[in-house]
Amino acid sequence: MTEIDGGITIPESPTITDEHKKLVEEARKTLDDSSEAIPFALLGTQVVAGTNYWILCKVNMFGPTQSEKLVTYKINKNLQDEVTLLEATTFEF
Repeated sequence: MTEIDGGITIPESPTITDEHKKLVEEARKTLDDSSEAIPFALLGTQVVAGTNYWILCKVNMFGPTQSEKLVTYKINKNLQDEVTLLEATTFEF
């Protein structure tokens, strides 16, 4: 693991676990869309009041605007195990 400024830890391997998949599912419940997110890389973590996760996902958009996007989700899981989507950064290709 590599630590960078701000206390963010970058894993040696960006492996996605079942826990990471559940975090993405829970965080996306607040979104009002019909897309599907497939997590494929854990980019980093940061210990705060809980943990922040940066997870890279392939997002399939359905409906009239069918497309694929790469989205990095910044997700917080607090000390009470509540999950919040803090930020979503989209990269279209």
